[in-house]
Amino acid sequence: MISFFDVFITVLFLLLLTVPGFILAKTKMLPQSASEVLSVIVLYGCQPILVFTSFQGCSFNTEIAINMLIVAGLALLAHLLMFAVGKLVFIKWEKDDKVKTVKYLSAFSNCAFMGLPFLQSLFTDPALQSELILYCAVVLTVFNVLTWTFGVYIMTGDKNQVSLKKVLLNPVIIAVAISLVVFFVVQKPLVELASEGTAAYTVLNKLMGSLNYISNIVTPLSMFVIGIRLSNISVNHLLTDKWAYIATGMKLLVMSFLTIFLVAFLPIAATIKYTIFFLLAMPSAASGAMMAVKFGKDGDFASVCVVLSTICSIITLPLLYLFMNSVLGITL
Repeated sequence: MISFFDVFITVLFLLLLTVPGFILAKTKMLPQSASEVLSVIVLYGCQPILVFTSFQGCSFNTEIAINMLIVAGLALLAHLLMFAVGKLVFIKWEKDDKVKTVKYLSAFSNCAFMGLPFLQSLFTDPALQSELILYCAVVLTVFNVLTWTFGVYIMTGDKNQVSLKKVLLNPVIIAVAISLVVFFVVQKPLVELASEGTAAYTVLNKLMGSLNYISNIVTPLSMFVIGIRLSNISVNHLLTDKWAYIATGMKLLVMSFLTIFLVAFLPIAATIKYTIFFLLAMPSAASGAMMAVKFGKDGDFASVCVVLSTICSIITLPLLYLFMNSVLGITL
């Protein structure tokens, strides 16, 4: 049984992992550019490996396959609904560059850098954790596809900027494709293909052990990145920009409640409901700052929004969980 306290402590101590990165950057032992380097390592080096190893934690069965489709469909629908809400709410300012960034940050959550580590920390049962990380990989796939399609369009307002090539060549998408093939063809973890004690078993076991080493650094490196970015934010800028508060409110409240009511009354397992909720109720996506810079928007403003929503999530995530658990009666 997961409690309000469990969620609060998990968020709090997860964010404490940002402290080393913050201190190293503040003391100039790490340059600000380190966050970009570490982001690339996490996004394109570690997360694809994590996706593959997550598929290796479960054996294939029809229920899991159906649940994966459900998770994909609900994650897609939640994002599309939030895109529509953002368009309606900000229709008067749709040509304003800052508002374009706000719309992006309102819909896209930090499911990769913070959501995935959060689930790993909150759910400690190995079997359940493996299944939930599998669903997380599905949400990450939806996130990546939408980032390079709807996300690019939201930032630019130009359909010609949308690149199918970038979607298909994204390392996470490639990792999911490979993982799905192995998952559906082999239908069990690779190490189970060989008998224990044989040379083949030793090779496969050592291979998966090495891949797991890489997977396990996703959490600390992700938090390091957030810590480095925190160190570069002006407190005055953080507290006085009204649009940052609007983006934070849209992300942590509007998107979260939209997701809650989307999944709350469906006849699906509570673990699936909470997996989708936690991933989509996370703070604004760290990629928002990178996307803003890439498409000529204000990267500093995007960083302020990410940091503000991250700080506020210490309160909103536990309270929203309490709402789902106590008010709506969705128990784990």
